[in-house]
Amino acid sequence: MATTATRTTAKKTTTRKKTATRTNEWDWEDFRPDWANEGIERISNELEKWNDKLQSRSEKFRQESQKRIEKGVAQVQDELRKVPAIKRAEELRTEIENRVEKNIDAGVDRVYARLKLARLDEVKKLERKIAQLNKKLRALEKQWAA
Repeated sequence: MATTATRTTAKKTTTRKKTATRTNEWDWEDFRPDWANEGIERISNELEKWNDKLQSRSEKFRQESQKRIEKGVAQVQDELRKVPAIKRAEELRTEIENRVEKNIDAGVDRVYARLKLARLDEVKKLERKIAQLNKKLRALEKQWAA
């Protein structure tokens, strides 16, 4: 009796192994009827269309939102520029910029003066004068040669 039980158990495990390998070889699409495959394909196509529509709508919505936001920001900036305190702040900013620029220029001039160096604009003026003098000198040399 023990041998019969062992044989039955062995047969069951081999049968299970065989069915397990068979199920791996079988595909659900092999059993599905053609009309079901067509229906699934149609549903899949519709889902793709909806997905495309949603993506285009979301892109359009994003662009429109961006335009609205930019327009709103521009309106707020315009309104702020009309506020007297903002106008005064901008005037002070330009005034301070001018003062700082003048102070920097004056400081640079002092540094050049102490180092006894000429500034670039002074060098250019001198180069122009030298070029003019060279032209006059050439003209005089031509007159003497003649």
